[in-house]
Amino acid sequence: MECFHCGREVRETTHTQKGYRVDYYLLHTGRTEWSFLKDPKEDGATLHYLKLLEPLDIISCTGCYDNPRIRERLDQDFNGSISILDGEAIKASEKDTSPPPDHG
Repeated sequence: MECFHCGREVRETTHTQKGYRVDYYLLHTGRTEWSFLKDPKEDGATLHYLKLLEPLDIISCTGCYDNPRIRERLDQDFNGSISILDGEAIKASEKDTSPPPDHG
């Protein structure tokens, strides 16, 4: 398994008697579209939600998950403003010249 963002190979969670060490997060996302559900009651509100069209699991290593730039991209994906799977979003982030996350 490797990180979606940096490509680093990630390790399984290690459990000990006193705790555990997590090396990655498994994020459930995918292509979505806004959908609406009207309450059948006359005065009922319309429910707006993101309908998952193409489910996809993304692995994010702990270093990338802690990176504010990547966290912002994930937040945008989860709130439906920009899909992390869109080519433009990925290309724009690759233009960023900041150093990659330190996984050491």
